[in-house]
Amino acid sequence: MSMANDDSRWRDVLARVRRFIRLDDASLGLLARYTNHLTADADRLALRFYDYLLSYPETSAMFGSMGNERLHELAAIQAAHFRGLIENWPETASRSVGRVARAHYAQNVSPVWVAGGYSLYLDHLEERIGLLPEAERPGLRSATFRVILADIMLQFAGFESIHNETGAERAMISQALIETTLKLADLAAPEEVLGSICTELVMRSRHLPAVWFGLIEEPHAPITAYAGAGREQLWSPIEVTYDPEDPLWRALEHNRLQVLTHQSGGLPAWCAGQQGVEAVAIFPFGRVGGLRGVGVVYSDRSWYFDHIDLTPFGAFARLGQVLLGLKESHLRDPLTGLPNRGLFMDRLRHSMVQNLRRDRLLGVGMIDLDGFKSVNDRMGHPSGDALLREVATRIQSALRQGDTVARFGGDEFGLLLPDLRNLDEAEVVVERVRRAFDGSFAIQGEQVRVGASLGLTVYPLDDVDAQDLIRHADIALYQAKDAGRGVHRLFERDREEQLHRIDELQREFLDALADDRLVLHYQPKVDMATGVVWGAEALVRWNRQGSLVMPSDFIDVVEQRAQLIRGLGRYVLDAAARQIGLWREQGHDWYVSVNIGAQHLLDSGFVEDIDEILQRYPGVASWLQIEVTEQAALRDLEKTRTALMACRTRGLAVALDDYGTGHASLTYLQELPANQIKLDQHFVGHLLTEPRALAIIAGTLTSARLLSLDVVAEGVETVQQGELLLQLGCRVAQGYLISRPMAPEALPTWESRWRPPVQWTRVEQGARLTYEDLPLLMARTAHRYSVMTLIDALAEPRSEVHPHLGSHDCPDETGCPLGQWLTEADNRHAEQPGFAALQRQHTALHRKADEAIGAWYGEDADALVTAIGEFQHEADVLDALLLEFVRRVSSEG
Repeated sequence: MSMANDDSRWRDVLARVRRFIRLDDASLGLLARYTNHLTADADRLALRFYDYLLSYPETSAMFGSMGNERLHELAAIQAAHFRGLIENWPETASRSVGRVARAHYAQNVSPVWVAGGYSLYLDHLEERIGLLPEAERPGLRSATFRVILADIMLQFAGFESIHNETGAERAMISQALIETTLKLADLAAPEEVLGSICTELVMRSRHLPAVWFGLIEEPHAPITAYAGAGREQLWSPIEVTYDPEDPLWRALEHNRLQVLTHQSGGLPAWCAGQQGVEAVAIFPFGRVGGLRGVGVVYSDRSWYFDHIDLTPFGAFARLGQVLLGLKESHLRDPLTGLPNRGLFMDRLRHSMVQNLRRDRLLGVGMIDLDGFKSVNDRMGHPSGDALLREVATRIQSALRQGDTVARFGGDEFGLLLPDLRNLDEAEVVVERVRRAFDGSFAIQGEQVRVGASLGLTVYPLDDVDAQDLIRHADIALYQAKDAGRGVHRLFERDREEQLHRIDELQREFLDALADDRLVLHYQPKVDMATGVVWGAEALVRWNRQGSLVMPSDFIDVVEQRAQLIRGLGRYVLDAAARQIGLWREQGHDWYVSVNIGAQHLLDSGFVEDIDEILQRYPGVASWLQIEVTEQAALRDLEKTRTALMACRTRGLAVALDDYGTGHASLTYLQELPANQIKLDQHFVGHLLTEPRALAIIAGTLTSARLLSLDVVAEGVETVQQGELLLQLGCRVAQGYLISRPMAPEALPTWESRWRPPVQWTRVEQGARLTYEDLPLLMARTAHRYSVMTLIDALAEPRSEVHPHLGSHDCPDETGCPLGQWLTEADNRHAEQPGFAALQRQHTALHRKADEAIGAWYGEDADALVTAIGEFQHEADVLDALLLEFVRRVSSEG
């Protein structure tokens, strides 16, 4: 029962007690006239009252643990109460009786023992009455007896009321905690459980206006409400900065319960002045990993926590501890123990507010390991896990106190650098993180190396929300990887705009796939000597807004999304297989090659895609060829080999595209089940002018012959390129000189009209330059390169910046590659018709070279123009003689 004087039930008790003991107004008035006399030495009497209670074993056990301070506080309450009984019993009965009863109840002191102590009051009053006139004594004795008796009766009534009320409150608290526990399985996250506890307590109790939980991760970070219920102004805006004297921080630091009341020294600053709050209890949860927790309960009664007993709230604290552990497990990566993405985002949002308030910068970074996948695939997942744990330790050791590194998943980590004064500070920390990867990692007895690429953005220079800060750091990470890996990059907004354009293009391409807005053109592959069409390469075009867009304008964007590259591969396979069937119906047995991207080839569904095509178009397997680059093998050689072997077993041909451009092409010739290689157009284009390109092509053709592989040359654009390829033994080619890609319906008409250049058809069947002829070809190519270089140098006027021609631009007659070959040529070549003419023309060429060089140094512009023209003429004559000589050597063979 509430002890407020407006409680109707309590007023009823007061009225009944007064009637029962016949405590009339005359008696109360008599007591009031003699108040000062009767209550003299009330303070000393109150102390004697408690000394009396302490003298008996039954009551001594109750009061003995109270301490002197609390005893004196009770004595003061009792003295004031005694004065009030004599001076104004009705008012005291309404207010003070409840206070005394609650003070005793809090110490578990029964009114039975208090009533026994009241004998001291009766003795004291009798003594004081004896000093008054005889006529007044009977009335005063009756009035004091009745007042003391009424007070004892009210103490019993108050004790019973308090007992019933607190019992119900304890039961309510226990029931609320039990029901919340039963709902644990239905609540999605720890914060929901904590919020539910708060809601249940506030809803069920008459005296708890608000309850909230606070969590902190950093040692001295401000404490804010993580979950709460009740009057929102009591918990939602709470932010308690670190102060070792603040009760909230004291409870956390010492892991000790704190109970404060408005009466006993005041409430904490963060809740003082809040209307209706008379007491606050603070329950610390201790520490779980990097988290600490605290529960805060407000009451509108100062006596609440004394009467209710804190035992039920012990379960409140223990449940908070369990949920703190649950939250910690939700917020930590189980492998490395680092914060996970959820905790990282919580810290990021908090740091954004704090750094803005302190006028500091906040660095947000993303880290991706370079080379981790190869280690994980080669050594196995346990070793990969061990490596990730070592990486986490190294990154942490490179950071400052207060920085955060989190694991987002896989080999991706997040970085939080708060409290930066400038960008230079961020640069220092990032560089330390990068250097942490300089040394090798000892994993399972083996030394392994991985690098790290890092992207960084800085708030509020990058003034966006938390999610966009992560996205911008990720964009910067892509920039770092594009720059060569093992580096770091700061976010640039231009890059975001570029990625936005990429995203738009990808969405548009996805629509194009769905709407059948892709078309295939075909570039024929021919036997250069006979003119027979072998087949064609399928090349995709995107019909975008009425214009055909070439692959070079979209393929890089498409390859960034596995869904798109697989969709494109399936589309081209289907269209090519359908076209094979149409051509065969027209009598054209042409095979069609299809380029398959590395992502599609390595996709687990690639073989299913092939089987689906072959089932849809029976009989096309023998005419369908898969072209792949070594990019797939670079990513996963074993998966590439398995996928290509599946193609071969199904009757498809396999070609290695862009052969010679990679660092491990010979290895792939050995490992991969290909039956054709394609010479990259870069080498074909420089075949006549760069000795290295000639050497690579000659070596490739030799390897292909030994391995019984077909060879197709890409990018043939001149008659002489094709002629030399034929002389080297490469018969099949494609390129603009033969034909540009065309619509499928145009290919049969083109084939009926196509005739190869006469220079190609003159190369006799079986005619081929041998290994012994390679020095001649190298010398011819080197000669062309030397002439081009000298002419380019002569075209730049002499000046202070360019005072001399380089030595490579003016070779000596016997020192140049062709001069060396002419001098060292074996007897077979020396006896060839035209050999002497070559020697004479070579000498004439060098004479003209010397004249042109002299004119350049003489700075005579007119003379130089004439000399260069004559030099070019002699070079053309020599090249024509060399061409005829090579043809003669080739035909003899």
